[in-house]
Amino acid sequence: MERHRATALTTTGGTIPTSDIAYWSGPTTDESSPGTCQPGQSSSGNQVTLNAARTAFSYSGSSGNESCSWNPTVAITVPANAPVGQYTGVITHSAA
Repeated sequence: MERHRATALTTTGGTIPTSDIAYWSGPTTDESSPGTCQPGQSSSGNQVTLNAARTAFSYSGSSGNESCSWNPTVAITVPANAPVGQYTGVITHSAA
């Protein structure tokens, strides 16, 4: 299982909270296995915020050397009152 999570984006005097960071995995772009790769969020209509660990993809099938590929999207909504600046944060991707 592949998971994602983010921290808030910060700059001097401003923060963009994780509730303004959206993610969706999109469909499988390549699958080299006999099992099934299941996207966590197949389209933008299924997007989730990264304020908690979110499943990007899961796999069901035989064990061995399987892989799933996808082209995810991260969308950030910048609040109208956000100060101009260079924001930093972390998006963590993990496999379980």
